[in-house]
Parts: sequence; structure tokens; C-alpha cells
Amino acid sequence: MFKYDKKQEVFEFGKTKVGGQIGEYPTVCVGSMFYTGHKIVQDDEKGIFDKDAAEELWNKQAEMSDITGLPCMNQIVGETPEAIARYIDWFASIDSETAFLIDSSVADVRVAAAKYCDEVGLSHRAIYNSINASADEKEIEGIRESNIDAAIVLAFNVLDSTVKGKMTILEGDGETKGMLELARECGIKRPLIDVAALPLGAGAGATVRSVIAVKGHLGLPTGGGFHNTASAWDWMKTFKKEHKEAYPPVDVGTNLVSQVMGADFLLYGPIGNAVKVFPAVAMVDIMLAETAVELGLEIKDENHPYYKLV
Repeated sequence: MFKYDKKQEVFEFGKTKVGGQIGEYPTVCVGSMFYTGHKIVQDDEKGIFDKDAAEELWNKQAEMSDITGLPCMNQIVGETPEAIARYIDWFASIDSETAFLIDSSVADVRVAAAKYCDEVGLSHRAIYNSINASADEKEIEGIRESNIDAAIVLAFNVLDSTVKGKMTILEGDGETKGMLELARECGIKRPLIDVAALPLGAGAGATVRSVIAVKGHLGLPTGGGFHNTASAWDWMKTFKKEHKEAYPPVDVGTNLVSQVMGADFLLYGPIGNAVKVFPAVAMVDIMLAETAVELGLEIKDENHPYYKLV
């Protein structure tokens, strides 16, 4: 594909490395658990869930990670402080190494989760999701007071969905502080840029182009929840009612398009889709690795799909 002139940062999360030139490291796949509507959740206020089913889902993603060589993370979503603390405790009890995202639609819950990770000694594994333009002073102060030094930094610009708009929200415009500066002030040393996937016809193309722009201009690890482009496609919502088989290729495909452009991590959606996602991502990673070698780069992970699956 291509090689960036800009030095590409690589951040470590345990044994997992995120970033680098295209093809140097395998793409990190992040499955989501406990999201709204997840069938394993019995009470989303108290965080009561089917632990056996949850462990089966996590083990399947971990198995696909081992088979393909693609690193993985867990995206833990909670709607109350009590619930997300229970989810974090459960995950820490079955996995002692893997990084996880703390996520919620409620800012107070995200801050509570960050504080809880401090209390139980898990801040080094936690990734705050996310620092974005809607963050108020209370949330910023909560992040600043925590020990967490990794966060998703969201490049969502409500006023401008173009590549320029995304870069402006990240870097600021000379008058308004950018999200990256805000993240640094919060003690974030390992920022992962989410280019904010948008629906078809409303900025989906700019989302993909932004992967190149962010890595080329900032040199930071870049990715996003690209599957949201597929799930927001109104035509597909209707079409798949009678043609269920049409949706999975579209869902997985949104990730692959951005992966070819250099995305370092994929928030691919429900963890139950791991078996569908990992082989496809591994296939593209092998192609990217072949190209990287031709460009004089080195495949820097001995577990890369290029070595495991060819």
C-alpha cells in the first residue's frame, strides 16, 4: 500500500502493541460486551449477567486471537457505576493481562469506572472511552484525577464532518482547545485516535480518509468503530429483514476498508461476531504485511498472521 514519512508512534498495552507503519504490527480487534440490549445482561442497572455466557464469549474471541495472531481487547460497556464495576471485576477475574476499554453513554459512569480502576489496581490496563468535544469540566477533572494514562480520543466534529473538521477537533483552531491538548492535560500519554465513523452519505468517506490524515499528520495510532457505518445504513436495515445473509459481509467490510487505509485498531462491535471478523481482518493483514516488506519495512510481531496463517 504505502509508507508514511511521519514517524509512527507505537503504544504498548501489556503484550499488545498498537500503531506503527502499515503492516508492521497486526491489527488490534476490540469486541464489545454488556452493551444495551446484550442478551447476556439480566439487569443493566445492577450489572447482573450470565457469567458463563460472558466467559464463553470472551474465550471465543481469545481463541480467535490465538488462531489468527490478531491481538484483542475488551470493550466493557456499563450504564451505572455499580454495573460497570461488576463487569470490570468479572473480567479481571478471568484475564490478568488484556487491556480493556471502559465505556458508557453516561459521563459520570465513565469517571466512576476510572476511579474504580484506580481503587482495584487496574488503571494500567484501562483505556478511557472517550475524550471528546462533549466532555464537561466535571468529566475532565475526573479523568485528570485518575491514574489512567490511555484513552480513546474522538475526532467527532458536530459542525464539520470533513477530514479538515476532524483534524480541527483534534488539534484545535487557535481559539478552541483541541481534544489532543485536552487529553494531555488529563495525563493521557497513550492516545488512540477514533476517527468517528459516520453514516453513508453523511461523512462515511471522510471517516476512511481521516485514517490516512491522522496517521500521516500526527503519527498516532488510529482506528474506530467502523461497523457503525453499516448499522446506520437505512436501506440495509430494511433489506436485511428479508435477506439476513446480506448484512454480515457489509458489517465486516466496513472494518476492512479502513484497515486497508491503515487503521491500527477496530472496535468491531458485538464480541459475538469474533469468528466472522478475525479471519477477514487476518487476511487483509497478510496482504498489508506483504506490501510492507516490499516497501522495506519489517514485520515486527512474530505472531503476525503473515507468519501464522500462510
